[in-house]
Formats: sequence, structure tokens, C-alpha cells
Amino acid sequence: MKSTSRLFVVHPTLSLPDLGTDQARIAATVRQADFDRSILDQIDESYDLLVLDWELETPDARGVLDAFRQRAPNTQILALADDVPTDDPVDRGADELLVRPLSDEVLQSTIERLLLQQAYETAMDEFFRLSTERALLESELRSGLDVGDRYQSVVSDLYDSRARAAAIRDQLSSDEFDQALRQLLE
Repeated sequence: MKSTSRLFVVHPTLSLPDLGTDQARIAATVRQADFDRSILDQIDESYDLLVLDWELETPDARGVLDAFRQRAPNTQILALADDVPTDDPVDRGADELLVRPLSDEVLQSTIERLLLQQAYETAMDEFFRLSTERALLESELRSGLDVGDRYQSVVSDLYDSRARAAAIRDQLSSDEFDQALRQLLE
């Protein structure tokens, strides 16, 4: 798991609760969108979570969501709305919708859960990739190929990957873990 997650906030007035405190389950840096520049120019694959005001008209929130899904498909997206929208952002590709008013605690726990889910998915992807590579290397070892050093390196990385996934799993509640597994299997 990365030590600090990156959030991008496309909301003109939102002030996020501090995610760098000891009480936070995951540390995060927050970057506010600069509405004097093109949002498209600010989209970056390095963001772990987009917090999007679904009520935006300029730029259009739907266009921002679509652009993030195209340019940064692994970024989690949290949409915020003043009322239940007729065009559901989750149907359009957002991972979560919260309707205001909401408490700082609800917002913070939702952000943390989405970030932890993404970190878990990333850790499991790495674990499965390394498991596959280990199986291939075992086959090559049995065939007499000289891949012993690479095999040892992959096995070590595999154990580290398993430990990272377990540490992230321990941060999730049972419901959050179930949700992360559903998302992983999609």
C-alpha cells in the first residue's frame, strides 16, 4: 500500500476533514481543482480518489466523471449531490454517491473506505500477478532452466505482497471487506 494516497477534489466549496491525523485509517494528500484552468488538463492517473460535486455545471460533472474514467480508470470516484439525482452517478461510473447534508465523519469514513478498497485491489492484483509468475518459474525450474535467482526474488515479493494485502484487509470492517471483494470480482 502506498504510504500516502492522493485525492483530487472537483468541488468549489468542499473542505475535507483532515486525513493526515492519527485517527485516520489511511493518510492522504488533497489537491483542489483550479477552476481557472481546464479540469481536463488537471486529470492525472496518479490520483487515487476523485471527489466530485455532482451539481457542477461548469465544468459539467458528467464530463469530468467520463474523462476520469477514460484517462484514469483505476481512480475511485465519489460523487456528492444536494439531492438524489435523476441521473445516478453510480450508473454512470462513480463508485459511490453521498447526498448532503452529511457529517465530516461520514465523509471521512467513506473516503477512507474507498481508498482502502483501491489499495486492497491493487495489492491483490500484484499478489495474483506474482503468483502466476511464480508458477511459471516453477515450471521453468523443473525444465532445467537457470531461473533460481528470479524465482527466489518473486517468492520474496509474493510474501511481501501477501503481507501488504493482509495489512489492508485488517483495516477494513467486515462490510467494507465484502464490498472490496465485490468490487475486485467485477
